Amino acid sequence: MTDPDNDLLPVTDARDVRLAELESQLRQREALIEQLQQRVAELEQRLADWERAAQRQATPFARQRRVENPKRPGRKAGQGQFRSRPRPTPEQVKETKEQPLAACPVCGGGVTDVKDHEQFVVDIPEVSPTVTRYVTHSGQCAHCGQRVRSRHPEQISDATGAAGVVIGPRAKALAADLKHRLGVPYGKVAEVLAVGFGLPISRGGLCQADARLAEQARPVYAELIDLIGQSAVVHADETGWRIGTLSAWLWVFTNRDLTVYTIANGRGHEVVVKILGEAFAGVLASDCFTAYDHQALADWLKQKCVGHLLKDLSALNESKTGGAVRFAREVTDMLRAALQLRDQKPSLPAADFAAQAARLEARLDALIDSRRQLTDADNVRFAKRLRKHRAHLLRFLYVEGLDATNNQAERMLRPAVITRKTGGCNRTEGGAETHSILASVLVTCRQQGFSLLDSLIHIQRNVGSTLKSLAPPLLDTS
Repeated sequence: MTDPDNDLLPVTDARDVRLAELESQLRQREALIEQLQQRVAELEQRLADWERAAQRQATPFARQRRVENPKRPGRKAGQGQFRSRPRPTPEQVKETKEQPLAACPVCGGGVTDVKDHEQFVVDIPEVSPTVTRYVTHSGQCAHCGQRVRSRHPEQISDATGAAGVVIGPRAKALAADLKHRLGVPYGKVAEVLAVGFGLPISRGGLCQADARLAEQARPVYAELIDLIGQSAVVHADETGWRIGTLSAWLWVFTNRDLTVYTIANGRGHEVVVKILGEAFAGVLASDCFTAYDHQALADWLKQKCVGHLLKDLSALNESKTGGAVRFAREVTDMLRAALQLRDQKPSLPAADFAAQAARLEARLDALIDSRRQLTDADNVRFAKRLRKHRAHLLRFLYVEGLDATNNQAERMLRPAVITRKTGGCNRTEGGAETHSILASVLVTCRQQGFSLLDSLIHIQRNVGSTLKSLAPPLLDTS
């Protein structure tokens, strides 16, 4: 007779084994859930930090992490030679002041073995306004009967009588440079002129002076627009602006030699066509904003900013795990290899460069091929974005002097951002036009190596000035 309890033992053992397996799987899944919860918490915290940084206008592009080994401050290696301030020549010394040592300043005792020590202080003199009196003459022409009047070549105005006291061209030029290139508000410009130069002037007076100066500089501005449209490479970018209380956009079109600013009510492709012209034959370097990809610009040669792509790929790399991170890393490696090949191009034989460039092109095509199975939605979107701009990603390899990034335009936008923060943009359409003209002329003169003040003085004294007429006599601008 068999024991019924013994018949149940195999069943009980199998049940215990199965229960142990289920408990083990449960523990593994609980551990995985805990890891995923920690990852989600980290990503939520990173997103909150990013949103908080983006809302802070003071540091919208601040890093979220400290660099472990930051670069040392000061002059970078290979950029210039360190040297002390040169010793002034005897002709440069205008005054000598000596302090004798008659006795010890500590105990009053006599001093022996006296030695001389020199220190040269280079300073600016106390400045006071210089007043120049211009005397002109008027009379009746005996031949044509018209009333005529003389004008000195250095005069900038024909005003007489109650309006016969005017601010001179150098003061107006300095004020315009402070306001429209360096971003100093009119109130502080007036304070600088009053405190530093003893020249009182109101904010309204400065604004009116800039409006007249912009009208005088309009021919130079028109010439800059014509020249930028004929350039081989143009970098373009835009940033938010205001005219009064209404939204607007400040655009910049620039290269190494010229810069044109314009303020428009819209952010469409019409602004690009207006400045560069429909028949623009150069290369337009920009980010991936849709205005630069309009059908009207479909036949233009372009270069999309590789720096923007690498930044987005870095963010994509940090937000992904497992196999999803592979795509961002592969595309990043390919773009960095292209940048390295660009740097090596001068030292490579033409055939070797062409072969390496062809391999990079094929590598990029394979990475973003529409038939490639990408399971992550963000990777799919980024690959689609790269396919859209495929023809404009590696043009920097083949066009001499073409930068792979749009840093040139972004650098030229930084002064505008400062002006926006400190001066509050513009109140009227006329003020926006004034800022566009004067900022363009000033920045271009600096790029060309012209004296900024002398250039604006020349514009005030000479009707119809041109960019070439602003060049120093010894500077060849041909």
